[in-house]
Amino acid sequence: MLKSVSFKIAVLMSLALLLFAGAVSAQGTFTDADAKTLVGSDSDAISEVLYKLSDVYEAKGKDALKPAVPALITCLENELKIPEDERWNLVDIVKVLSMTGDERAIPSMLNIMSFMWGGGNPFTAQGFLKIGNKVVKDIADSLSSTNPETRGRAALTLHNMKKFDETGSFFKANDLNTIKGILLKNLEDEAVNVRIYSVTALRSFGDNSVIPKLEWLEKNDAHKDSGGTYEVRIEATETLKILKGN
Repeated sequence: MLKSVSFKIAVLMSLALLLFAGAVSAQGTFTDADAKTLVGSDSDAISEVLYKLSDVYEAKGKDALKPAVPALITCLENELKIPEDERWNLVDIVKVLSMTGDERAIPSMLNIMSFMWGGGNPFTAQGFLKIGNKVVKDIADSLSSTNPETRGRAALTLHNMKKFDETGSFFKANDLNTIKGILLKNLEDEAVNVRIYSVTALRSFGDNSVIPKLEWLEKNDAHKDSGGTYEVRIEATETLKILKGN
């Protein structure tokens, strides 16, 4: 009798362990249910899946996120369709999509540079670094976009990429020259944010050759904010300090 009871207990314990292992496994993988949630409209549920995917990345790396890329792209597209003040998950969506390092994410990540909390989000820059050098041309081309928001945030994204590049070799010599040339041109942009972000980006891509132009801006840029602050001039002063080693 005792042997029978012990056997039954052992069987039940084994089943319990199998169920637990299955639950843990499900938590550590991207499921069809997760995909359905991401393309849905429940922001709280979407947030939970995004947190789960962050944990998956930490445990298994970017390859484990590959199955989630299509749903994440759709999720991002849906987020951009809702009013700006309701985009509660935008930063986290960009963060997780950036973790994937997947080339399928390139168009979406380029597009996000036209939106608030897009190009200025450091995760965008980190995502481009994960994808590889092939994205540099597309981002550099975005510096000449017809959309001033894109031009400005592309400059900020490139600046962040240069800062986050631990190897110091992500940008090739021709990339550096091309980007510097466009940033110099954008110092004359009519949009003040483009000028400000271009000045900021020259901290990463500038050299002694850009100093005269920055010195001119420091003294002559006409923009003042609502409080009377010469924003571009102040930014130029800070960039000059860095380039001159002050």
